[in-house]
This record gives sequence, C-alpha cells and structure tokens, in this order.
Amino acid sequence: MERPQCGAQGAGGPEEYPMGTHVGGLFAVLAVSCLGAGFPVAAKKIKWLKMPPKVFFACKHFGTGVLVATAFVHLLPTAFGSLTNPCLPPLFTEIYPAMPGVIMMTAMFMLFMVELYLNAKTGGHSHGGPTGTTITVNPPPPRPQRPFPETNNLKQHSRSDSDATVYEDDVSYEKAMARELYEKENQPHAYSQDYDSNSTMPAWFVVFYEQYIRQRSEMMEMIQKTQYSQAAIDSKPSVEVTESFFDEENQAVDPAVYKRMSTNITLLEGGILFHSVFVGMTIAMTTDGLIVLLTAIMFHQMFEGLGLGSRIAAVPYPKGSIRPWLLVFAFGCTAPIGQAIGIASRNSYDPEGELGLILVGVFNSISSGLLIYAALVNLMVEDFLSEEAQHLMKKKDKIAAMAWLFLGAFGMSVVGAFA
Repeated sequence: MERPQCGAQGAGGPEEYPMGTHVGGLFAVLAVSCLGAGFPVAAKKIKWLKMPPKVFFACKHFGTGVLVATAFVHLLPTAFGSLTNPCLPPLFTEIYPAMPGVIMMTAMFMLFMVELYLNAKTGGHSHGGPTGTTITVNPPPPRPQRPFPETNNLKQHSRSDSDATVYEDDVSYEKAMARELYEKENQPHAYSQDYDSNSTMPAWFVVFYEQYIRQRSEMMEMIQKTQYSQAAIDSKPSVEVTESFFDEENQAVDPAVYKRMSTNITLLEGGILFHSVFVGMTIAMTTDGLIVLLTAIMFHQMFEGLGLGSRIAAVPYPKGSIRPWLLVFAFGCTAPIGQAIGIASRNSYDPEGELGLILVGVFNSISSGLLIYAALVNLMVEDFLSEEAQHLMKKKDKIAAMAWLFLGAFGMSVVGAFA
C-alpha cells in the first residue's frame, strides 16, 4: 500500500494569511504567559502584593495538576499522533510504532541520571527542618556495668534507663551501696580480703576506693578506644563547608539544598520550554479556527505558567537575585518566539510535512518524559509523601491539596481538547 504524501493540502497563500490576528495573538500570549508565571514570584517578592499562604498553597498544587495533565493529555497524544502519521517512513509506522514511548523513557532515564549525579554531588537533602537538613545525634556508648560482685544478701537496686546515658558516677549512689553492704554484713567487701580490722578507715570508704580503682581502669580503656575511633575519623578527607545565605524572607538557606532545588526547577522549565516553541509555531501555522485555538492556548499558557511560577517562587533564591525573573521571562517568551518563527517561515515550513511531524513528535516525546518525571517525582512525591509533608501537612491540608491537584489536572484536560 502506497503511503500518503506528507504536507498540508490546500494551504492558503500569503493573501489569505490573517497577519494582524497572528501578530496580536503573539503579544497576547506573551502577556498571558508572563502574567501566569510572574504573579506567584511577584507576590512573594513585592510586599504590597503579598499573597495569603492559602492562595499560594492553592496555586502550587493547582499548578502541579496542570503540569501532570500537560504531559499526559497534551504532549503524549501529540507525540504519538505526529510520529505515527501514515505519511512517515515505515520505521515510525510499521517497524517500530512505539518510538515516542522509547524517546520519552530515554528522557526520563537521562533526567534520573542527572538527579543521581546531583544527589551524589550535594549529598542530597532531607525534609526534616526549614533548611532541609536534619541533625543526627548518635547515642553514646552504653555505660560500663558496675563492678559490684553479686552476693545473695545484697539488695537489688534498680535505676531508670535514662541513667544509662550519663557518664558521671553518682557518688551518693556508690556510697549508699557501700554503706548498706557494711551495715548489713558488718564485714569488708568481698574484694577486700586483706582489709585490716584494726584500720581506722571506715569499711564503706575502703569499698568505695576499690570501686574507684576498677572503674578508673575501665574508663581508661574506653578513652583509648575513643581515641582510635577519632583518629580513624580524622584520617577521612574533610568535607567542604559552605556558608549559608539568606533568602528574601531573611531565612537561612543551606547552599546544597538551594543548588538542588534550583537545578530541579531549571530541569522542569526545560521540559516545558521544549514544547512551548512548537505550541507557538502551531498557532502561527493555523488559519482555520484560529480564534478558538488562540483562546485555548492562552488558557494553556496561563495555567502552565501559574504552576511553574509557584514552583519558582518556592525556591529560596538569594536576596536581589534576578534568576527567578529570568525563568519567568524565559517561559513567557518561548511560545511567542515560536509564533514569530512560524510567522516568518509560514511559506517555507510545513508543520504537516515529514520534517515538521518528526520534529514535533520527537521534542514532544522528550518534553513529556521530562515533565512526567519532574511532576511525579519532584513535585507530587515531595508534596505528599516526603518527611516534611508528613510533619507539616495535616489531614485536611492533604485533602485540600489533592482537591486543587485534581482541579488543575481536570482544567488542563479540558483545555487539552482544544489545544
């Protein structure tokens, strides 16, 4: 069976191209994209725009749902639809039609390798405190057993378990034990066989002194073992210590945590920017139903920007850093850049041609892999299953977060039917 010819059929010439609508749409998409991504960042940094915590909470989880739906509802179907088009070579349609899934899986593995490298480089981070670090205190070694010999006539004394962690000897306890032994038995301790009955020293003092000698030798052995352990620790290479800095809210930030969060948001935005260019080019190549598509894309960019912006705002950037604004404008400008490219190349580039279908399919597959991994692992898992979430989020908070998550996913799924 002969495969069909790729390319748009009956494409209109330049005189049929609604240039004014496309140029106006370019600026509209630019404004909506920057507004969606920039509002959460501006609300955090500008005092008079301070957003209530509940609103920021809603935007954060609503945006997560939008990003998840973008990957599953918008990118994946587009990737499979483009790379399985009957007009493409048999490699994509007959020999290996699962090519989009392989590309997506490869992108996920590549992102995982990057995360693995960063985790080994920075040592990872936990969610036990405001700076993302936890303080681990090793329990002290058990206290040596008291050297009293076991005698049948000696009353058994019990002490609380917490005393086992105290290193200082309880002198009054020792004296009480020795005095009780002397008063009950009226004879020297079992270890004091050479005790002189004519000695002027009290028997309890002799017993106490013998215990002191034995415990001193045991303590010296413990000190020697500790010195060996400390020498082994000192022989290990020292870890570079970096000073913390302060974010916009004057909170100390661990540089390792900041580096990890900053890298995560950069990778997340990278997955979004890949397909935003082709979204813009799709708008520029459309003539029929342009208003409907443009409206759907504007909602798409608004929702997606809101989700991305709330994540950018959550990164503890240093005071005065322009990086969050650069990320906002990078997202805001990418789709309009795609529109500008499409407008300029409308007579030479055919999105329905063989090259156009392969480019859109490959890049949408890569973007879907990056977004699926980032949304599920870096966003949903850390928002709901991390140690920090277990400590800070009550049951009603989790229910509210899930509701906003589902609402964002549902809203983007509806928009995905038109864009």
